[in-house]
Amino acid sequence: MQTFKLQLLAFTSGLAVAGGALAAEPAPAANTDDSGSAAVEQVIVTAERRATDLQKTAIAISAFGPQVLADRKVDNIRDLAGQIPNLSISRVTISHTTQTYALRGVGEADPIQEPVLAVYVDDVYVPRQIGSMIEFNDLERIEVLRGPQGTLYGRNSSAGALRIITRDPGQDFRAKAEVGLGSYGAVDVRALVEGPIVEGKLAGSLSYIHHKRDGVTFDPTLNHDVNRIDLDAYRAKLRWTPTEKLDVLFTLNALRDRSDTRSYIPVRQPGGGFDKRRSYSEVEPTQDLDQISGSIRVQYALNDNLKIKSITAYGGFNLNPVNYDNDGEAALIQKNLIHYNDQYVTQEVQLNGDYGRLTFTSGLFYLHERFFVERDGYSRRNAQGTDPTVTPGNYNFARAHNVTNTDAYALFGEATYAVTDRFSLTGGLRWTNEEKEFTFDNKVLNLAGQVIGQSIAGRADKTWSAITPKLTAQYQWTPDVSQYVSYSKGFKSGGFDNRATRLDLATLPFAPEDVTTFEAGLKTQAFDRRLRANLAAFYNDYQDLQVSFYDPAYVGSRRGNAGQAHTYGVELETEARPTERVGLNFNVGWLYAVYDDYKGAGGAGVNADGNRLLNSPRWNLSGGVTWDVPVQIPGAVRVGLDAQWQSGVVSSATPAAGGQNNIPSQGFLNGTITWTAPDPHWAVQLSARNILDSDKPVSSTYTPSTGVYYLNFPDPRTWLVTLKYAL
Repeated sequence: MQTFKLQLLAFTSGLAVAGGALAAEPAPAANTDDSGSAAVEQVIVTAERRATDLQKTAIAISAFGPQVLADRKVDNIRDLAGQIPNLSISRVTISHTTQTYALRGVGEADPIQEPVLAVYVDDVYVPRQIGSMIEFNDLERIEVLRGPQGTLYGRNSSAGALRIITRDPGQDFRAKAEVGLGSYGAVDVRALVEGPIVEGKLAGSLSYIHHKRDGVTFDPTLNHDVNRIDLDAYRAKLRWTPTEKLDVLFTLNALRDRSDTRSYIPVRQPGGGFDKRRSYSEVEPTQDLDQISGSIRVQYALNDNLKIKSITAYGGFNLNPVNYDNDGEAALIQKNLIHYNDQYVTQEVQLNGDYGRLTFTSGLFYLHERFFVERDGYSRRNAQGTDPTVTPGNYNFARAHNVTNTDAYALFGEATYAVTDRFSLTGGLRWTNEEKEFTFDNKVLNLAGQVIGQSIAGRADKTWSAITPKLTAQYQWTPDVSQYVSYSKGFKSGGFDNRATRLDLATLPFAPEDVTTFEAGLKTQAFDRRLRANLAAFYNDYQDLQVSFYDPAYVGSRRGNAGQAHTYGVELETEARPTERVGLNFNVGWLYAVYDDYKGAGGAGVNADGNRLLNSPRWNLSGGVTWDVPVQIPGAVRVGLDAQWQSGVVSSATPAAGGQNNIPSQGFLNGTITWTAPDPHWAVQLSARNILDSDKPVSSTYTPSTGVYYLNFPDPRTWLVTLKYAL
């Protein structure tokens, strides 16, 4: 494997030299078919806690500005699925506002676990995947950072970070509104007002989203559509700038989600047929999620070189009830009736310096989180339960009642020194200490949900610490070509299995997850900056990879560690502007991801050594085009198409011999047509998703011991007509 790492470095070094030669050649004459100059837009990011040009930032990073998101009609995180190399964003999850991710082959399929991809909204860490599927309104930028980010960000992120940055209120009055109507009774409303309250000193903004849609699946057992969407989201910002040195921002977010929990499509259906739009679940898919968060960001310039920043946040959610059927059949096989409650406080203090050749970011971070679970679970013990007679011997009726308290502390810093005008070195270090306390008081239930006995009760605690470094060297070959190589380590804290119903497993912690990452990257612009092409190659070595797996002896899902895993791959992102009217983009990711040592993945003696990691397609490709159509009508017309394709994946570390856990390769095509009126305040957009009506399964769950076998399919072809007004 050492040879492979050296080959990666040599490969990108060769490309850097070639890229430098290309950039040194005279640029071709501009295309004169369209008026104006054509160039790829410069992207400024804050991935390194300071404003830098994307092309001079030594991180594998994807960035999306508001125009790109509008052209592709990207309204939430899930709409980005397939558009970022080697990032898997599940198209279907347990609920609309719960999202799971896998980055460079490593993810967290269990939504109640702490994510490996850290999500930040306006620099505030979101500690759970529940409630992390953010709906967008008035975004400034989205940044996806690939690879460990512990030396720059508050909470350790072993795989990467997803940053959602909304616009801060300014001193100019702005207002905008969008009203969309579409298929399946879709109603989408997004509105914003922003402006000064005290001229030059105080500004504010208010944002609102209403998103509702009927179900795309029918449930004959319940006699109504399921997989419906119904949510309202609010955001208020107040920005106080009494002096040039002081900037104080208060943000309040609230969400009310009454969308359905997911109704799965069982493979076994009445009458022997199969309908991809039929679920037979007997459980009403209720979800009542109320989420709120507030933060205060204070920035103060100590002098021309030093700035201090404090980010204080409080948030959480109450999800009660969340009821779902875990098999999709009318028979009682697996169902869960749950109450989740999460509360967290974070405090981050940064000291950032810029002394010309030396720039640095340093910080302190603290997180306290209380995660409460009460889960009533009803599970058939074995596939012999096809007899409709419900007997205690064939079923588990249990209530998990537990609380996980987490206290995380970190000290981190990263500094970059420009050795010459072209060559710079970056070093970073992070110390992390995480304390977890797990208390549990589980009960035995009867079929009616009444407590009839005690299961297990107790308490356990554990502390983990880690020191994780980062080293990067970057060389600017020409003004348009730069190259970097980096080494970093990442850490994800251990914990306790809050699904455990046995005393030995409840008190046994699973180990922290550690990753060592090597990366080499090349960032280029060419042809008078009409073309941007960024390449990254990486190798990840994981120790004690955290996994959730089904244990037949335990009759349930367990939390543990795979001994060892590794992933490596290549990512290419390109954007081109051949003319003023035409924009093109093309991205590709290639990924190899396997377990090296994973004993007992499917029970005693059933190992996954050498098997593929979950949700890690070997190939993923995306591309798109925007065209300002030269039509002789009032106003302007822009057409956009974007497409994604990925190769097949597996949904289990121990795939079934019959291929039940194999997800086929598939692609999606989306498009928009936007007419901007002669009065540019007004626009109308027709958007369509899944134009080709792809209906291959996007996930599969197969558990022979309980007879569970269901699939999930993407939403069918949908369309939306949106009237937009901006002042």
